[in-house]
Amino acid sequence: MSEIKSVAIAGASGTLGVHVVKALTSANFQVKVLTRSKKPGAFDASVDVVEVDFTSVESLTAALKGVDAVVSTVAGTAIDSQNVLIDAAAIAGVKRFIPSEYGSVTTNPEVEKFPVYAPSFKIKHYLQEKVNAGQLTWTVLACGAFLEFVFMGGLLDFAGRKAELLDEGDNRFSSTSLPNVGKAIAGILKNPDVTQNRVVRVSEVILTQNQLLKIAQRLKPEGKWEISKLPASALLEEGLDALSAGDFSFPVIMKIIKGTALAGDKYGAAYDENDNELLGVKELTEEYLKKLVSEKLV
Repeated sequence: MSEIKSVAIAGASGTLGVHVVKALTSANFQVKVLTRSKKPGAFDASVDVVEVDFTSVESLTAALKGVDAVVSTVAGTAIDSQNVLIDAAAIAGVKRFIPSEYGSVTTNPEVEKFPVYAPSFKIKHYLQEKVNAGQLTWTVLACGAFLEFVFMGGLLDFAGRKAELLDEGDNRFSSTSLPNVGKAIAGILKNPDVTQNRVVRVSEVILTQNQLLKIAQRLKPEGKWEISKLPASALLEEGLDALSAGDFSFPVIMKIIKGTALAGDKYGAAYDENDNELLGVKELTEEYLKKLVSEKLV
């Protein structure tokens, strides 16, 4: 495949999108942001910002003319709608499409049956249809849990000294910071041939709940922790039952995500084999991990 020089980003103003824009501009890609409405000063002057109608193939096709790759970082609620963007990319002659997925276990076929993950699988199947038709190529980036989210209280309540350990708290999972996810995406586009039509994995660190808990206890030994345990399978079942009852709230979705992403080897959440070196991502040091924990302790 010829070199990728120009990249369009959908969802550029989101939590991950801003890091992707920064990483791609730093890597000297020509960056075009696709947006519903322009906001003055939202992006660097070097970034081309184009207003589009994300429901229109025609609008998106016009915006993607001359673009080599599309990176989607749209929110979870918009995963299903990416087929319109994919259609436009194929018509416009885009070489590579990276869908919005960036998960822990989203590439494991066993989770396709769960409603939370089904849209990502539909998009992957749709992309493969385009590949079979010779219209474009794809790469899925599996990055584990966002490191920033790990320290937001979802795994351990550092401030309240509370820990609900799934299973025994020793289930391993990969995690990568948002800036390094952006760097990994740039790495994919710098290496288009070896990342073509496959899942690429990046893992800045492999963690367990107990590992984080022990670091916190060593740093602040005077603080007593309230510890409980719950089978990951039970948490998953709670979420699925609530979903079946019509509860689509964020806490319910998180039960399903935690019940799978923190189930350890059952769904393959820890990437012992990864593409860190190819993508230029270094592993997190123990000292920096201690620093992150220390910052959350009060």
